[in-house]
Amino acid sequence: MTEPETYGFWVDAEPAGVLSHQRLELNAAQLAAYWRRCSLSADFWSHYTALFVAVPPPAGHLRRSSIKDGLSYLLNELFENCAKFSNAPISTIQYNAWIREDLFSFQITNHVTNERSQAFADFVQELLAGDPEELYFRRLEEQAETNAPGSGLGYLSLIKDYGVRFGFRFRQITDTSVAVDVQAHISRKE
Repeated sequence: MTEPETYGFWVDAEPAGVLSHQRLELNAAQLAAYWRRCSLSADFWSHYTALFVAVPPPAGHLRRSSIKDGLSYLLNELFENCAKFSNAPISTIQYNAWIREDLFSFQITNHVTNERSQAFADFVQELLAGDPEELYFRRLEEQAETNAPGSGLGYLSLIKDYGVRFGFRFRQITDTSVAVDVQAHISRKE
């Protein structure tokens, strides 16, 4: 087995100062077959997580409704990506969330083939090295011209509009399966 490849803002161990940790295991094929489960899962976890935000919030922190809406968009994007792009023999999707005083951290894991893994790793490197604003508009034009899946517009929107910090890890599990771990970190501060 090769060593995992990690890109972006990655937290290896369980973050310090965790107020709560949630986990969920899903099946990629079921998410793809019953697409509504992606948004239902995202909405449930965003509502659940937002309940950790005080009303009114401490000075300089985001309001509960802002947190809930942003998390719903983020989690829906992550669940949908897993449903669309999981294609390895392993169909398990793992969801983890860590709630801290000033930061929400999420990790979602799915499994893809070696070929799909390499294409995504190439995109991740471009995403993290480039200007999100410029890359967003370039991808938007490409998407309009080709209508190909996997434009990356969701990740780019989350970075440029919501300040999400992403980390990506690729782990070879079998000869034909790569686990793709995506971490998303969102500040609770304005």
